[in-house]
Amino acid sequence: MRELQPPARHAPPDRVCVRGRPWILAFCLLLSAGLGSCRRREGGGSAAPEVPEVPAAAIPPALIEQTLRDSRARQSDATRSSDLDLLERRFRRMNLVAMGRNPDGGRPIYTTKNESPEFRQLARLLRSQLGDDAVDVRGEALADRGLAVLLDDAGRFRVPLAPDTFLGDDPGEAAVDILGWTRDLPLILLHHDLVGPGNRSKLPPFTLRALLRARWNIETGQPADHAFSDAERIAWLEFLGRWKSWSPHLERRAALEDLARLLPSYPLRDALEALARTPQTGPFVIHEEGE
Repeated sequence: MRELQPPARHAPPDRVCVRGRPWILAFCLLLSAGLGSCRRREGGGSAAPEVPEVPAAAIPPALIEQTLRDSRARQSDATRSSDLDLLERRFRRMNLVAMGRNPDGGRPIYTTKNESPEFRQLARLLRSQLGDDAVDVRGEALADRGLAVLLDDAGRFRVPLAPDTFLGDDPGEAAVDILGWTRDLPLILLHHDLVGPGNRSKLPPFTLRALLRARWNIETGQPADHAFSDAERIAWLEFLGRWKSWSPHLERRAALEDLARLLPSYPLRDALEALARTPQTGPFVIHEEGE
């Protein structure tokens, strides 16, 4: 997958490549589940030492509501464009091919083709012709769409977020939709142990939306936090510092420090103390073919 690259010093979510090779997808998903199981069994059955959790960032609800309200207004005012419709279709196709799925029907395919360069070329052309705002607003709409196919109205995942859900010849329309509009986000959530009881995300929906926007920004040639509101940037930095547990501590610390500058009420000292007591684990990285 293409990295969700944050601005400046911040490293992206771990890369998990599945470029047209379903067996790699199976490996990634099963390894993610296995790693989570291993973490629960560490210590040979003895109680694991208590590690303080990095504090959450309390994003003011008014900021979140304002961000979503402004986004809805921009989408409502946007002029419909057949060129952007084409870019949207290419986005879904690129995602499914990257996940080893045929865009027509979702069955497994075996290909080494990397569709990202063609997509990015079209995106750059449309940014130059239509302007950044037009492409950014379409990305906001697709982030909303991705969130809608991922979560139901009660905030649960629409499919069981488990390794075997996305495997096999016919994972089902709902699973294919998730891969088409969110790409590898399920793998990222499984990899970071962010699927909680009741098939719910440990990340707030607003943070999931920010991750989806970051993916669009990167694929269309912009920094991950391009055109983010303050609330979205807080959610993004919180993910990097609090939730991206396998990143180097220096990167997580930098994200937390930037978060505190943006949100002065954030308990930075407690966060850094908790981070310092968190064991450092190695990254799991599989690079996409052609990159």
